[in-house]
Amino acid sequence: MRWRQLTAFRETMVTGTASGAAEIMGISQPAVSRLIDALEESLSITLFDRRTGRMVPTLEAELFYAELQNAFAGYDRLVAAAEDIRLGRRGSLHIASMPALGLNFLPDAIARFRKVQPDVKIRYDLQLSMRVEEWVSSQQVDLGLAEFPFERPGIERESFCETPYVMAMPADHRLSGRSVVTPGDLEGERMVSLSPETVARRLLDTCLAEAGVTPQFVCETTYAAGVCALVMRGQGIGLTDMFTATDFAGTGIVFRRFEPEIVFRVGVLYPRHLPRSRATGEFMTTLRAKRNEMMSGVQQLLAV
Repeated sequence: MRWRQLTAFRETMVTGTASGAAEIMGISQPAVSRLIDALEESLSITLFDRRTGRMVPTLEAELFYAELQNAFAGYDRLVAAAEDIRLGRRGSLHIASMPALGLNFLPDAIARFRKVQPDVKIRYDLQLSMRVEEWVSSQQVDLGLAEFPFERPGIERESFCETPYVMAMPADHRLSGRSVVTPGDLEGERMVSLSPETVARRLLDTCLAEAGVTPQFVCETTYAAGVCALVMRGQGIGLTDMFTATDFAGTGIVFRRFEPEIVFRVGVLYPRHLPRSRATGEFMTTLRAKRNEMMSGVQQLLAV
């Protein structure tokens, strides 16, 4: 395998065509095809089905591409490090975060951090918690923010916060006058829900099953921000975390405690075998300060 062959393969997977890869690489389409042919020969694997006249990735190509992403991530880190050294920058920071913290909380913390450390180059990506864990384990990022539990090896973890999930509802909803919502209140209620693969949804389903309660789940979404956006549009009520609730304060929806309590547990993840940079430590100081400020306003958000 040669790096140029791998690059041609990756760009073809990303763009979907050899011509798209050729444009990105600045070479001809036949040159891309020759590079991929050589890669297939060296691997003894058929990466594309060409019978239809198009380059359709095979299952083997998809599997190889998933692994190749890790290699390119490591290469990109080396390129960024060399650039930082050449330009005399203090460093760079690559963060992966679950969306609940990544839509407003994390950008606010980044903006605050860059006021005092403007030379640190920052990249952040929003991913589901399971993908954040995967990226940290494979050393693709410097740190990750994700929801417990974690199972992968190769990571170090610390607790970042534990807050209760709350019920979001329109301000004029029949339950808005209560300080606490219980499973019994949800019988037949129209609900917007997080998708079944999320931790909160699994815990809520268990809670409702134990209480013998059956709501009407009218919409499902992967992100808590989607739950609140649909609640705001009158589609039902739904469980959300306090970070997302803070983002939607003052939008016409209110938040009430839910009992029995379902806890939103967020951890900070670090690659176990990757030394932590000074920038990482300084950024975490800013992030914890931002968290403490947010937590001090939680009680006011839940006030009836």
